[in-house]
Formats: sequence, structure tokens, C-alpha cells
Amino acid sequence: MNSATQASDSKMGDFKPQYSFEEWVKYTLVPPKLYMWRLLRKHARRGERELKLLPQLVDKNKIALDIGANKGVYTHTLAKLATHVHSFEPHPKMFPLLARALPENATAYHVAVSDTGGTAELVIPSYNKRGLSNQGASLDPSKKNAPFGFTSVAIASRTIDSYNFTNVGFIKVDVEGFEQAVVRGLLETAAREKPWLMIEIEEWHTKRPIEDCLADMRVLNADVFFAKATESGAELRPIADFDPENDHRKRRKQPGYVGNFFFKPR
Repeated sequence: MNSATQASDSKMGDFKPQYSFEEWVKYTLVPPKLYMWRLLRKHARRGERELKLLPQLVDKNKIALDIGANKGVYTHTLAKLATHVHSFEPHPKMFPLLARALPENATAYHVAVSDTGGTAELVIPSYNKRGLSNQGASLDPSKKNAPFGFTSVAIASRTIDSYNFTNVGFIKVDVEGFEQAVVRGLLETAAREKPWLMIEIEEWHTKRPIEDCLADMRVLNADVFFAKATESGAELRPIADFDPENDHRKRRKQPGYVGNFFFKPR
């Protein structure tokens, strides 16, 4: 285990992640650092436009948090911009991939972030015949309605506030519809540290209007923005310019779709 990795007290029982042949080749035969280098290059070319905004939002003298880190694209990007990155990933298949190639200034936690501590049920859905989702795991119980079934894993859960992080400049949250609970568990940190937050909020995850989901985030007492695509990459625009219908509902999986929102506590 990487020296910068912290294992949880999760009780995964007999759960064993299943890898496709293609995944086995990528994760076994390709050296971890080379695999991450290629993945980062791919996302730099075709990934989320929000990545291009991070240099102007991340304070180089403060730490960053990556909640829902998956393989670590944001962790590696933030590690180049912040003094240290604390990355949280509960998925038992994704966590080893995150941990095996961590930047030197990063720490990984096999923990589910929530608004309570203890043990939580991580639901890993299956959206197609290829098997369990690599990106869709969540504490949101509605994931059990996935069209091709699901599996559940017991995982340790904690609030961000319980870590008492200080000097926090940026927090990224991508938790597949469970963001409201995550935010409740970091309100003290956000009020004290005043970091920028980037939170993925999508109707298809929450099954609620995007307007209502954004209204839930008023607890942050923050100014809200979103990333608008431009010829040179992206720019921050105030939430007043956001069109829920044309920027979100009608545009899913299409260019210009808005699923990430930025919050700057007042």
C-alpha cells in the first residue's frame, strides 16, 4: 500500500471486484504511472472543461479535497496546483487504482463521505450488460433501481468536518447524487475555510429538478457559478446565466452540457 494511503475499517466481506479482459491488460501490464499519464493526457484533450478552470481557482498555498476521486484525474490535477490533496474514494474496485499511483503530495482514503460517521451501504449499480459501474457507486439508495441490478458493500463513512482539515482552498465533490448529504457534513469546514467548491449536480442522479437541487446548496451561503464553454476552453459564468432546460435537461451527453457547479462561500 502506498505510504500516502489510509485504509478504512470497511467490511467488504467476500466482495471481489471483477475486471474485464481489457481492464486486466490496462491495470496489470501497463505501469501505473504510465497509465495515469495517458489517462491525464486523454482528459486534457477531451475531458471536462472544468479542469481548465482549476488553475485560476485553486490556491497554491492551500490544500485541496477530492471527494469521489475515482481513478484520480482530479487528484493528479489538483496535486500540481495545491500543497496537498486529500482524496476520498469508497468504490472497492476504483480505490486500488487511485492508491497505486498517487502523487507524492496526496493522501487517499477508502472512505465514503457523508453527513454521519460509522458504516454505510455503498450501492454499486449496473446500467448495462457489461457489469457493475466503475463510476456510479453511491450511498444514494435510489441506485438500487439500476436497470441491470446492483450490489452492496459495507464501507466506513465519515464527515469532512470530522477530519478538522485547515488551510483548505478547494473542494471537489462528485458522489453520484449524494452531494446534499456530503455538503451537510462539510458545512463547518466551508464556513471556516471559505474554499471554492466544485460540486457535480445532475437531475438524472437525484431524480429531482436541478432548480431544487441548487436551492439545497443555499446552506453553503455561497455565490454560485458554472463553466461555460468558450473557443479557448471555458469561463466562469454567474448562475443567473444558467438555463436549466437548455444547459442541463435537453443537453445531457451533448456538447455544452452543464453538470458541475462552483460555489464561493461569502
